[in-house]
Amino acid sequence: MVLISKWADELDEKKPWQVYPRPLLERSRWLNLNGIWEYQIVKDDEDTKAGLWLPIVVPFGVGAPLSMAPHTLEPGETIWYRKSFAAKPGLNRIMLNFESVDQICTVYLNGFEVGSHYGGFLPFSFEVGQYIKYQNALMIAVRDVTDTGIYSYGKQRLEHGGIWYSPIAGITGTVWLEELGTHAIEDMKITPDYEGARALIELAGNYEQAKITVSAPDGSFTHVGLTRDGHYAVPMENFHAWSTEDPFLYDVEVETEDDQVHSYFGMRRFSRGNDGQGHVRFMLNNKPLFLSGILDQGRWPEGGTTYPSEEAMRYELGKVKEMGFNMIRKHMKIESRCWYSLCDRMGILVMQDMPCGGSALRRWHNSIGPLFFHLRRCKDNDYEKQGRRADSIKAYKAELDDMLDTLYNNTCIFAWVPFNEGWGQFDAKDITERIRKYDTTRLVDSASGWHDQGCGDFSSRHVYYRHFHMPAEDGRIVLLSEFGGYGYYSTAHPTSDKVFGCRQYKDRLDYDQAVNALYEKDIVPNIEKGLSGCIYTQLTDIEDEDNGIMTGDRAAVKIDPVKMRKMNEKLMEKMR
Repeated sequence: MVLISKWADELDEKKPWQVYPRPLLERSRWLNLNGIWEYQIVKDDEDTKAGLWLPIVVPFGVGAPLSMAPHTLEPGETIWYRKSFAAKPGLNRIMLNFESVDQICTVYLNGFEVGSHYGGFLPFSFEVGQYIKYQNALMIAVRDVTDTGIYSYGKQRLEHGGIWYSPIAGITGTVWLEELGTHAIEDMKITPDYEGARALIELAGNYEQAKITVSAPDGSFTHVGLTRDGHYAVPMENFHAWSTEDPFLYDVEVETEDDQVHSYFGMRRFSRGNDGQGHVRFMLNNKPLFLSGILDQGRWPEGGTTYPSEEAMRYELGKVKEMGFNMIRKHMKIESRCWYSLCDRMGILVMQDMPCGGSALRRWHNSIGPLFFHLRRCKDNDYEKQGRRADSIKAYKAELDDMLDTLYNNTCIFAWVPFNEGWGQFDAKDITERIRKYDTTRLVDSASGWHDQGCGDFSSRHVYYRHFHMPAEDGRIVLLSEFGGYGYYSTAHPTSDKVFGCRQYKDRLDYDQAVNALYEKDIVPNIEKGLSGCIYTQLTDIEDEDNGIMTGDRAAVKIDPVKMRKMNEKLMEKMR
């Protein structure tokens, strides 16, 4: 059973996803390689066979209907991709970029192996200028063992069902070529110093001098400076702050001898502080803000882990804003960089999960005990019990560091979530310190839901099947980081012939009233007692889950959006 959204109907299979993939380090010269490729699935120890190549639409992964490759990649199998393209050899450097390939890949260009990558969620690049010809043959070998290996897999499982989703494998993000000058900017890190009224810019690259221009789009501010060592502080007196109601961003242009890149940043500060009534609150720009959020898994019935288009992203985020939510928890997934850029520009806060990994979860330890018997705490240094081996721990840390580095410049991300409900959790205190050492500008929800080690910035609770009661405050922000999960099966927009939700409703009006009543009973009265935020499960229906407030194809909002907006306004007003 496959739903098809209107964006899938509008898809040009020869030219999908033509948007520049890296908005925070953007150049004008690039070649998009998305479109129709060829693929073949073979055993790991087998060669490809002539005459068995089939078409596949990149950047949609194998297993997603839009890819035209309706397979589940099994352990022991390899997807081979091939693509021919024209390019112009030159003296400059040429980078071959991948937004995401799930899960392990090796890249070959014109018969030469140019590099390998491990982990399925994050972008990577290879320098390929020495291999480029006028006519080129690109081949990529991909293996994806999903939840049977050492790398993060999020909510994908080979044996899926209930809260676990069908596995998507292979290329799942834009593939593109980009030409770099000899003196190119290879990386840029921008840190808004709200208290110091300045922006700190760090550049990496082989250049003699870089010219930095920072300007406001309304013409109210322009600053031009030069750096030779890659470090520069932009004075920002009387700056225009970024907020959810006013997502103001400053433009950045950096020029070297032969390179020019565009970026942006927002001046904002995330912190925890006392509200004057004895409660610790989340603070945006030193003012208390109630976090009213929605849990977002980032799945599409036809695209799998890949949105059909940027227009689909923009529409979905627009609905989130229309209903009055001010934040999204991106659950067990890392999106393409275009998604975060839209959140920056639309003023939507993001709590970013690290996708889970490790071996199979223990049902009592990870769900039944915490959900029904309040067993929220246990030590997390028993690696075998937590489903972690030494190689899986090493892989987790590498992927975590990569996520922090990739998404550092995005204005919208206010908190990192290294572990959810004990799924593959280990040494949460040490991991929290690892995050803080790299990023001092954001908060950390060290253990979302349970297996709390008493560290991080949040006392983070997941409550289903029962009502929420305020815990004793311990100096951290009290966040109901998951609740609700009520299900209503839309016969007009079904994602499965099964249903899964924490409570089922057959009538749409009854469902809407139940969601509203849950907010009235569990959220509204607890704000004055110290509750600082809540995250409803979830944004859309996905496969067996019919607990979304939108249908899987995003064609219908299942709750009353006006009523939801009024509820969110009520929650935020109680914090003011």
